[in-house]
Amino acid sequence: MLDGRKELESGGIIRINFDKRGGYAGRVLVTFRPNDTTSFETNWEGNDPTRFPARIKAAATALLNCGFLGRYEIIHRDGNLEIRAA
Repeated sequence: MLDGRKELESGGIIRINFDKRGGYAGRVLVTFRPNDTTSFETNWEGNDPTRFPARIKAAATALLNCGFLGRYEIIHRDGNLEIRAA
């Protein structure tokens, strides 16, 4: 189970600070749909999918694997990640 489940479900924010700074910055809305345990949708617009922020993808994948449903905002800036219900 993802640490912070109760915080997210009650409208709070999960904050994760990585020791390693850097990485692609981004603010992405991620949507998890019922009966779809293999994918999520995002509002990310980019021409090169290899440029999708890896830490945001990892966070979204963790939410998907933990069975979250609905829409979440995931923000990454220089090693700092925030996740909240959107």
